[in-house]
Amino acid sequence: MNKTVHQFINFLVLWVIALFMDSMNSHAQVYPEQYLQQALENNPGLQAQQKAWEASQQQVDISGALPDPTLTAGFFTPPMERLMGNQWFDVGLMQMFPWPGTLGKQKSAAEKMVESQYHQYRYERNRLFMEMTRLWLDIYRKEQELKIIERYKKILEAREDIIYTRYEAGQQRSGLTLDIYRLEIQLAALDNRKDKIIEEQKALVESFNILSGRKLAEPIETPDTLTAFTPEDFDTHPDTDSFSSNPQLNRVQTAAEAAEIQQHISRFKTRPMLGVGLQYSYFAPGETAMGQMDGGHMIMPMVSVSLPIFSNKTQATQEQSRLLADAAHYRQSSRIDALQTQWSHLRAKTINLQRDNDFYQRQLGVTQKTWELILNAYASGDEGFDELLRIQDQLLDLEWRMLENEINHHLARAEMDLLLARNIFE
Repeated sequence: MNKTVHQFINFLVLWVIALFMDSMNSHAQVYPEQYLQQALENNPGLQAQQKAWEASQQQVDISGALPDPTLTAGFFTPPMERLMGNQWFDVGLMQMFPWPGTLGKQKSAAEKMVESQYHQYRYERNRLFMEMTRLWLDIYRKEQELKIIERYKKILEAREDIIYTRYEAGQQRSGLTLDIYRLEIQLAALDNRKDKIIEEQKALVESFNILSGRKLAEPIETPDTLTAFTPEDFDTHPDTDSFSSNPQLNRVQTAAEAAEIQQHISRFKTRPMLGVGLQYSYFAPGETAMGQMDGGHMIMPMVSVSLPIFSNKTQATQEQSRLLADAAHYRQSSRIDALQTQWSHLRAKTINLQRDNDFYQRQLGVTQKTWELILNAYASGDEGFDELLRIQDQLLDLEWRMLENEINHHLARAEMDLLLARNIFE
């Protein structure tokens, strides 16, 4: 084998080893933390959800307040002739008081609904973070694909020397020209693929910047490599307590607690309400000949009581509250089941991804050895250029698949973190 072929083989072997050693020793971040903070401040959808949560806090004071008092007034035209004199008007003020404990329960229920609204905000925030992480990993994927293409272009360009070496005696000029044309076609295909990736990457960057509230064309930083995971990172079976921070579960839990409080409130509302008030009347001086007095003022305390006498209504109210509380508890159990199901699917996915990664590693070693044999055979004239390109395409396809596998690993990890509401999601 001549010197050029030896140099080319050494270059390719060192490059493949360095590539996968970098993947094993990666230490970069998993989430685009610096951009997520910007999204907290700038994303309009998240800001709208936050304002809705802040607005719901006002309901606590509203629910814990007494009903508005009732002011009544009556005027007599002409004035009513009374013994005390001529009555011109009456003014009354009445304040109703719910059954003792009702206001406290209503305030507690409102606090639970505020807490539920807060968990909804957390869910929207974490969902936004997940979407941004997905886009960020796609941007990282495009960066790595461009690097892979550039490296393979250099490898193909280096093969031109091997082609000329094979035909250095000056014979078979048609074969030389044909191999050169095949090489140029392969390079053109890589350039076309590169242009498409650049366009796709531009769209991803714009989408990411929209979510984070940045200018459309601002560049996005991605690491050289991503943090490597071991199979033990995913080989777990979380129990119910492991999902205790999940905002969707927290939301249905607080809704169930609020429904239980509403059940107590419904019982209170079937009991009478007491009203206390005052009535003021003004009497102008009357006619003495008619036996009327010289007028004056009269204040009369007033008491009223509501009478919840319609039994069908009170029973329906209590039954409605009971059914709503039961429904809330069933939703809570359903959410736990859904989270555990999602986790099981993700765990199976990560195990298969690890299995694929091991397979790709073994396949890479075999394909690399095959490539070296084909390269030697081509240099000596025993193998055609088409076979060399075919093996080269297999190596490129393996790199593509391993990159896809790496991205899917990180997406699965992010989805697991989302279910447990850990790391950047809290």
